[in-house]
Amino acid sequence: MFYTVLRSFVRFGMHWYVPDLRLSSMDLARFQGPALVVSNHPNSLFDALVLAVYAPVEIRYLARGDMFKNPIANVVLRNLFMLPIYKKSDDPEFLVKNDFTYDECIRNLQAGKHILIFPEGRSHNLWQLQHFMNGGISTLLERAIKADIPLQVQPYVLHYSSFKVAPKALSIQALPSIDATDYLVDNAVQSSDLIKTLRASLAQHMDPLPLQPRLLAPRKAQLLRIPAQIGYYSQYWFYKLWRDYVAKKTKGTIFFDSMLFVGLLFSYPLLVLLFSVLVAQFAGFWIGLLLFIALPATAYCMAVHHKIKPQADTKTWQVNYFPKEEE
Repeated sequence: MFYTVLRSFVRFGMHWYVPDLRLSSMDLARFQGPALVVSNHPNSLFDALVLAVYAPVEIRYLARGDMFKNPIANVVLRNLFMLPIYKKSDDPEFLVKNDFTYDECIRNLQAGKHILIFPEGRSHNLWQLQHFMNGGISTLLERAIKADIPLQVQPYVLHYSSFKVAPKALSIQALPSIDATDYLVDNAVQSSDLIKTLRASLAQHMDPLPLQPRLLAPRKAQLLRIPAQIGYYSQYWFYKLWRDYVAKKTKGTIFFDSMLFVGLLFSYPLLVLLFSVLVAQFAGFWIGLLLFIALPATAYCMAVHHKIKPQADTKTWQVNYFPKEEE
């Protein structure tokens, strides 16, 4: 229940953060049985969020083991269907702990659930496909076949216009699934061959350049111009506070985008509620209700109206909030 509600909340919030969202070939992700969900991994935790929101099924996730050290975080993350995977630097007993995690993954797959794993392992804020760390996916493939699980591998390709600032453009493309049983030789899965096929499929559908944002139709841009300006002058300050704070806290890491989204996702509704309640106390209920609707509506117009430009490289990002009429 908690996962379902949070998933819907995240999907709703995506409309403001990713106004230029494209879902491609999503019918290919049929999930007719237990599956390993795999994807390129350019944008840290944000990749897992978008796959969780737009995949048609509930997904369990393999996440960095160091995030589970705090007992409260451990409970929360596990309730969000996250499972820890450890590196040698995280814990001297990483092999034993990872065995427990893989056992739990197999129990989930036997129950018809789906596990998300990023073959690249680490995220680098790059558009090119990185080197695969095959250990995790090979282990899960081999254990699943030994457990007589008819495992599918469901690939996705994620493509961003930027990793630095919102709003942004994002493409999520589902690729044809791969049947692990097609790679059986003498009842043993040829995981290296399957992984080669998977990598070739991902690489074939990836673009090494930033995603080109779609232009807003002139008539729509004209209609949104005034409410977008209202949203900008009334609320951009709040985005700027979060942007600058998160940029400082995540400097030198690849967590900027995911932390900024989470911060805005949970704080912005509180801001809208607080302002609306205060106004209602002084100007009446209906004025407060109007503000409760107008604030997110104008913020959404601002997000849609922004002229998003693709990131020139991993260090720069440009956005023109209110383009000239001739543009």
